[in-house]
Amino acid sequence: MKAITEIHLFGSLRNGERKLGSQPVPYGLEAPMVLKELLDRLEIAPDRVQLAMVNHRAVFLDHLIHPGDRIALFPREYTIFADWKNFRP
Repeated sequence: MKAITEIHLFGSLRNGERKLGSQPVPYGLEAPMVLKELLDRLEIAPDRVQLAMVNHRAVFLDHLIHPGDRIALFPREYTIFADWKNFRP
């Protein structure tokens, strides 16, 4: 059974070709997957992501995501706090 994983896209990741509103993108995830693979499926180049967060925690792109997780992706043009600089992919 697929659990809906919420993907929150910000800035150019949301407003580029996708033309999305302010709602999260629902994604049916059947099994755990590496975040980078999800980016590939969403056709988002990893080098466009400044910060990735899963369940409100900064993660690297090799992080394993699970069905039902909440994912937030921030693009390179977003200014990120210096404390999080080591979490940039």
